[in-house]
Amino acid sequence: MNTNNQSCIPVELRIALYRRAVACAYQTTCQRYGIQVALSLDALEAKIANEVEAFHVAEHGPELGVEIACAMLGDMVTPDFLDASPRLTTLGERVMDEVCQHHLKTVRLNATLH
Repeated sequence: MNTNNQSCIPVELRIALYRRAVACAYQTTCQRYGIQVALSLDALEAKIANEVEAFHVAEHGPELGVEIACAMLGDMVTPDFLDASPRLTTLGERVMDEVCQHHLKTVRLNATLH
């Protein structure tokens, strides 16, 4: 994890972009696996902010904590999320499964035989 993210984009904007990308990618990943997330996209973003970001802020203080959380969220999505549909990395899947474990439900997929 790179906690020394040098960018001309303010950390507040970067973290918001990563938070949205992670939430979108998680919804897509769950749908692909036949799992229903009982949270809206906005609720997923709030959960990420309240559980992932807030943890780092509490541990490291506001300035460093936000930088660390931003770097972590960046590590949770593939780097091309601005060019293609956001996709989670393995880390992203693990973290989001942990954060959302009480909001997941398996849905029945219709199998197609060929």
